[in-house]
Amino acid sequence: MKKTALIVAGGQVDAGQLAEQARQVRSEGGLLIAADRGLEALRRLNLRPDAAVGDFDSVSEETLAFYTADPAIRFERHRPEKNESDTELAFCIAREEDVKEVRILGATGTRLDHVLANVHLLKEAFDLGMDCCLLDSHNRLRLAAGRTVFRRAECPYPYISFVPLTMEVTHLRLSGFKYPLYDHHMVLGVECGHCISNELAEEVAVLEFAEGLLLAIESKD
Repeated sequence: MKKTALIVAGGQVDAGQLAEQARQVRSEGGLLIAADRGLEALRRLNLRPDAAVGDFDSVSEETLAFYTADPAIRFERHRPEKNESDTELAFCIAREEDVKEVRILGATGTRLDHVLANVHLLKEAFDLGMDCCLLDSHNRLRLAAGRTVFRRAECPYPYISFVPLTMEVTHLRLSGFKYPLYDHHMVLGVECGHCISNELAEEVAVLEFAEGLLLAIESKD
């Protein structure tokens, strides 16, 4: 079984989703990592992280005192003036622990700059050969490269969209989808609507393309 890490970042976190994801990761023997304000989300559910990292400028002194009193938790406190975001620092801990799959909660929210930076963590994970996704109560975001299979039994999201992360995505083919495509050429900023709000039409659907990178966004509404 591949080693998994759940990173809880400082964006919007659904308590029920956090509880379920934490349960899954713990059952797999994985890691729970708090990135700055993600520590507050864990405190509300009385969840204990394996590690916590950030400048903690968005964490109450009460929460900090509660967790720093536990010597089993790895704490890394950084100065606010740093190059990495708190979520990226948490990702670095997962990488050091030789994690093969990373799930990030709290990666989306009102700070669009942080959202986009977190999307780019998907590319860093891809380059390292790690599976990575961003999760919130409505969406799952993953990076697709070359060929990706979607199975209805494993996909609770009714809508799937594909957005290019490279200047070009060539020879794009969608089979098993409500709106199929055959040998489509996508250019960044042009005709992206062709791949928005698609749906599975069969039990198994396949995305294929020759060159480029796509962001696969599965959505509930």
